[in-house]
Amino acid sequence: MAALTQRATSMDARRLAYAGLSLSTFGWASAFIAGKVALADMTPLSVAVWRYALASTVLLPFALRQRPASGIGRAAAPLAVMVVCGGVLYPWLFLLALAHTSATNAALLIALNPVFTLLLSPLVGERLDRYRLAGVTLALAGATVVITAGDVSALRGLALHRGDLLAVTAAACWALFNLASRPVVARLAPAFTNCVVYGLGGLALYALARADAPWAQLAAATPAARGGIVLMALLSSVMAGQLFLVGVRTVGVGRTVVFVYLVPVLTAVLSATILGEPFRVAQVVGGSAVLGGVYWTTRG
Repeated sequence: MAALTQRATSMDARRLAYAGLSLSTFGWASAFIAGKVALADMTPLSVAVWRYALASTVLLPFALRQRPASGIGRAAAPLAVMVVCGGVLYPWLFLLALAHTSATNAALLIALNPVFTLLLSPLVGERLDRYRLAGVTLALAGATVVITAGDVSALRGLALHRGDLLAVTAAACWALFNLASRPVVARLAPAFTNCVVYGLGGLALYALARADAPWAQLAAATPAARGGIVLMALLSSVMAGQLFLVGVRTVGVGRTVVFVYLVPVLTAVLSATILGEPFRVAQVVGGSAVLGGVYWTTRG
């Protein structure tokens, strides 16, 4: 009887984790729309600085309440990896990649992140099976169709130049962040973890962005641009960041990371709804493949 109760509780926790991960994809997708508004007035690094500054400020009271009583302990090393890879290197490399390659190339190459994460997941004790690999492959194919708007022939012209190599490196940094989060969430609360990542990452990004005068840009920004930063901080960094770490702790990084492929699908839907951009048949087909890949990965 106790075993059945425990199993039912575990299944409920998984369902809640998957529901949270589905909600987190809306937060990540909304960041593309809000970011587009903010970037009309501010430089990318300045937007990243204020997004992380606000997110860490919102999380600070929760982080203080959930701080570990016995210290960070063994989580110190992987948490440092999360700060370096997810708080500093990934946003910086992502912006550098966009400056030296097309948005399509960058999106396609950074979409390799779940593949890298899955292939390296045995390093954190997760089994690599054919179900997850097949699901991630199907989701990657669907995301490719969505990102290229059905013109997959564009892949033939994809050559690895400086910006493309930066995008691949950014995807690898993101994968390392995902893997490092696995041992961290077993010991530290999500609010504390994200507050440290955003706070220290924001300070490092501020040092990199000093030439852009982020304070002056914020003061001169329109209310719409500031609102875009607030939305990115609250929906993408705080809400989605929390739900992502809860997902990693509950169902593992291999099943969690595949939800990233829902982001381009939801971004296309939001762009068509809010910005009036066309929604193509290829995006419906690609989105269906992404949903199938996510289902197959979580099912397996």
